[in-house]
Amino acid sequence: MRLLNVTTLAVEEFYGADVPQYAILSHTWGREEVSLSEIEAISRDRQNRQQQQQQQQQQQQQQKQLMENRISRQSSENADSVRFMLLSSMLMAIRNGASSLNFPSSVNYPSPANYQLPSSRAITTWNSNYDRREEEEKAVVLPTTTTTTPSVNNFTNDSASFERKAGYSKITYACKQAARDGYRYVWIDTCCIDKTSGPEISEAINSMFAWYQQAAVCYVYLEDVLFQDYREGYQTWEHGFTRSRWFTRGWTLQELLAPRRAVFYGKDWKRLGTKTDLAKSIEKATKIDEQTLLDPELIYRASVARRMSWAANRTTTRPEDMAYSLMGIFGVNMPPLYGEGAETAFIRLQEQTLKVSDDHTLFAWGLSKTDADSVVPTHYDRLEEFDYDEMVGMTGVLARSPNDFAGVDRLVPSAPTLAQDAAYSMTNKGLHITLRLIPMPVHLGHISNQRFYLGVLNCQNNTEDPSSRLAMLLTETETPNVLFRTRTRMYSWVTTRAAAAAETRTVYVCQNSPARLLPAAQSEEELVWIKARDLATPGYDIVDIQAKRPRWNKEFSTLRLAGVVDEVFYQLAVIVLFNKHTGCGFLVRVMMDGSLGVPFVDVVLPSSNSSNGNIAKDDSGGKGSDAKVSELKAQARRIWRKPGKIRLLAPQSVIVRRSEGEVRRKMVEEDIANPDVYGTKEQPAWRSKAGEGWQALREHEFNSSVTFAEMWEKEYQRHVEVAVTRKKEVVVLDISSMLWEAGIGSSNSTEEERRND
Repeated sequence: MRLLNVTTLAVEEFYGADVPQYAILSHTWGREEVSLSEIEAISRDRQNRQQQQQQQQQQQQQQKQLMENRISRQSSENADSVRFMLLSSMLMAIRNGASSLNFPSSVNYPSPANYQLPSSRAITTWNSNYDRREEEEKAVVLPTTTTTTPSVNNFTNDSASFERKAGYSKITYACKQAARDGYRYVWIDTCCIDKTSGPEISEAINSMFAWYQQAAVCYVYLEDVLFQDYREGYQTWEHGFTRSRWFTRGWTLQELLAPRRAVFYGKDWKRLGTKTDLAKSIEKATKIDEQTLLDPELIYRASVARRMSWAANRTTTRPEDMAYSLMGIFGVNMPPLYGEGAETAFIRLQEQTLKVSDDHTLFAWGLSKTDADSVVPTHYDRLEEFDYDEMVGMTGVLARSPNDFAGVDRLVPSAPTLAQDAAYSMTNKGLHITLRLIPMPVHLGHISNQRFYLGVLNCQNNTEDPSSRLAMLLTETETPNVLFRTRTRMYSWVTTRAAAAAETRTVYVCQNSPARLLPAAQSEEELVWIKARDLATPGYDIVDIQAKRPRWNKEFSTLRLAGVVDEVFYQLAVIVLFNKHTGCGFLVRVMMDGSLGVPFVDVVLPSSNSSNGNIAKDDSGGKGSDAKVSELKAQARRIWRKPGKIRLLAPQSVIVRRSEGEVRRKMVEEDIANPDVYGTKEQPAWRSKAGEGWQALREHEFNSSVTFAEMWEKEYQRHVEVAVTRKKEVVVLDISSMLWEAGIGSSNSTEEERRND
């Protein structure tokens, strides 16, 4: 663990029990934050400046001492020189007589009797000492005033730019406050973690909740809260406190809950109060009760759904951090994998949570606030009124985001029954769990081959309402005991009495790709592979597709489009093919039996050239290729909007005997549906009646292929065959043709016979 020294700004590293007391900073990141390398550069530059100042002080002291010594020597030397000159003058006066000396009368010279002439040896010694002092003085070398800095980085210039960053002021504020409070170290996430080291980031993310929990004090800096704000009349910081950005970030949730002691500061480090002082306002902003705010030990006593609801509507800069920031709140650890996506990271968090918790509220996501707060929940005796139109699709058993838990903060675990007091775990097939399953009494006509259940969870609305249990809507797949969760906007509460009477089963609830376990007929999308290689040589091309949300891949000749989920015949697509060289074209309509998932085709000939069932080239030249293509497209649109009727073969029990004794099946006409408008007022959803309607049509047979003749260069005919089959999950539309020389009449009769067959 790295800590920042509040005096030197040096980053020091500690391990285990050697970690000293420290303060910790909680804040929202901005664009100009100071990183670890930058604070180290600032610290090195501060040390260099301190060393330079110490060297300069030493130099100044040495220079001062040297000057004092020089002045002392000079004054001593001057006194010796004057004494020597006086002695020399007195000696000359004694030799020549006092009268020859002309001393100023105003100067009182000492009596010559008080002087003794120095010997020649003494004079020689004095002169040698004087010369040696001059040499020593010349030999003094003054220390240099410049210091050597690394040649790679200019720390002086770099640190100056780093100190000008907006984030540096937060660091200095925190250091000064920690020093005033008697702490030598402070931890700040921006500059105490090496962001270039993956293992260190992983360690910090997994340890951060504990670091905030072990801190002596947490300084919460709200830079967007002004101590005095008069912009909208008379206001104080209390008006903007609950609207601070700090309450909307993901990481700050654990920074609020973990510390026992927290002090809030506004802009310019103005003290706002402690967590205890502001508990009421914080509860209003976060929906976290005051008791949990003041006692971190109560965090783990709250239900999983309640803790998840605290994180709802919070955001993080990196999507995966929304899950990573909650690990400490749920007491789990997992390696961060940036790039996996927010949904995958949050599912991993829930999988780790269910390993250490038996709280069924983990599966209680998806309820609205009205559901959780309902005083009189919808009970089992009213399930016949369940509205299946409120079902909004299938999903996994685990939530995709903390936002799914919004409004379920009042849910609490209930006492499990003996049958449900079994361990559950996540497997490759999904959640392996023992539940009480209540079968739904309402039959769905359009998905009659599926059964629905309410899986009762050990959850209740609150501690004061034990009369009901929460249940999740489950749909059974074709695989026994494998179900998936179905999202619904309806209430999902059952009485404890109904829950006790329900059957107990151990099942798998899917998490990954539940759609693959559905029958093929229930798929809402179809992939059509169009095989028409031999038509490419004459120049045929797909010029238009009428379908619901078509996605055409020309490179792979695949068409992905939407259908309907119901027991109806519906058209899937109307495809227009046209040959710009011959001026010929035709339409292929692909249809589907919704109950069985069986595809079939029908060829609709252009109205202008549909005589005798042929598609012939227009030799009159009255219409160009563009006009013909436009006409084909318009006809395709009309067919798509109003499909009309189709001809089907009646069941084998309905026969017609001809005179020759040949048995031919009877043809019947039936309406088909359009997936684009199915279920709307224009074409309402069909509902079967007892003994009537579509049930009998399951025994009908469909045309899996059709043929027609195309006139080409007057003397030749091209016979085109269109066949459709289903291979696994793909509908294969195979269009083939053969060109031969034949008479028009014979071709027409052949085509007519084929149509009759």
